[in-house]
Amino acid sequence: MLLDSRPSVVTPVLARTGFWWPFAACVGLAFLSLLLPSTPTYDPWAWIIWGREITQFDLVTTSGPSWKPLPILFTTPFALFGDAAPYLWLVVARAGTLGGLVVAYRLGTRLGGPAAGFLGAAAIAVAPWTFRNAALGNSEGLLVLCVLWACDRHLDGHRGQAFALAVAAGMLRPEAWPFLLLYAAWLLWMDRKRWWWIGLGLLSLPVAWLVPEKWGSGSFWRAAERAQQPNPNSPAFADSPTLAILGDALEMLPVYVIIGLVAAVVVALARAVPVGRGAPAMGLAALAGGWIALVAAMTEAGYAGNQRYLVAAAALLCVLGAVGISWAAGALAVRSGRHGRTVVAAIGGATIALVVVGAVSSLPTTAKGIGYQVRIADDLDDAIADAGGAERLKACGHLYTNAYTVPLVAWTMKVHAIDVGFRPRFPAAIFRIAHTRGQPARPAPVRLPGGRVVSETGDWTVALACRPD
Repeated sequence: MLLDSRPSVVTPVLARTGFWWPFAACVGLAFLSLLLPSTPTYDPWAWIIWGREITQFDLVTTSGPSWKPLPILFTTPFALFGDAAPYLWLVVARAGTLGGLVVAYRLGTRLGGPAAGFLGAAAIAVAPWTFRNAALGNSEGLLVLCVLWACDRHLDGHRGQAFALAVAAGMLRPEAWPFLLLYAAWLLWMDRKRWWWIGLGLLSLPVAWLVPEKWGSGSFWRAAERAQQPNPNSPAFADSPTLAILGDALEMLPVYVIIGLVAAVVVALARAVPVGRGAPAMGLAALAGGWIALVAAMTEAGYAGNQRYLVAAAALLCVLGAVGISWAAGALAVRSGRHGRTVVAAIGGATIALVVVGAVSSLPTTAKGIGYQVRIADDLDDAIADAGGAERLKACGHLYTNAYTVPLVAWTMKVHAIDVGFRPRFPAAIFRIAHTRGQPARPAPVRLPGGRVVSETGDWTVALACRPD
């Protein structure tokens, strides 16, 4: 049958054939992905710069996104490899995303059979937010891996591994902290001898989040302050931030996942949940719902509430939606008697069709946007060379560019991000660019004494208004 309707708990195939080889394959595929045009985006460029600055004992975090500890554990040693550092980080981000799909399959298989595992992983794989974040090196794929893997390890009885992965998730998103604290309290309640490694894990969070910020910006709380400076289109500015967050969460889910979530509720109310699967599914649902509620509460309090903050919850719901479809198909197959296989095949075929339609309708547009990001990153070196080289531009005056390309210019020019502004003042070297396709080039043209265009390369325009010799 396409969708498994057996009532017993399914042991994930990977548990029998070895757990680590799929992750080795993920790393290999991530390296192979570099054969395609590749570049990081805004936040990853900042992490890569900070890694370089740490190796130079000159960390400056006063400009850019909020500090995030886990990526820096990678980008700092990667900085020793010079210009290869951005690509090494892309390997980590993409391998983490692929690993998240492996674990999504495991969880789905555990709760609803192999087909549920496949459909859950597919729902995450074809989501535009997965494709874009992985391609541009954002950390959301790693977050999904840590959260889903922590759940999987807990269900397998490996509590220490689950806790370690939850700590790693806490190194990526502060929304993970309340759930980590609850889990730590439960672990202690079960066995007080665990106190020392639980204490070390919890202590690592404030140390990793606050101490580097104090070094780099002079303030322990710079990351929290930055998170309370949302972009103009943030849900924080909506009439009802909570409704805006709920709308964003629904928008992230494929249609068949929403149908599957409703089906799971119906099957549960009908008491037709396969034996041994109800409690784990309810736990995952509680985690997803709690995560969304927490993001909503934080957004109501003035934090940005960006849609990417919901990625971990969306991934959990994708798995649960696929499981709901499997449960419903199994229940219908039992009621349909000898036509059960036909019913299951029809449900499975319709679901796969929705997966394909969703991928075809959304991924090409996402791919075009990624292609533009790659193009402007690749063209920047040529624009700098055509304008006379990095040293000439730095000698001219302060560097300016589009607010969203500040880290890219800072990395390429080998300066701190704080040394690149986005509101030109004399003297200036200005890198004008549109940060996404269809947007106007920024900074807007300004009249500065002696200002002149010295390079027009690809989508970049470089203008100089130099200080007198």
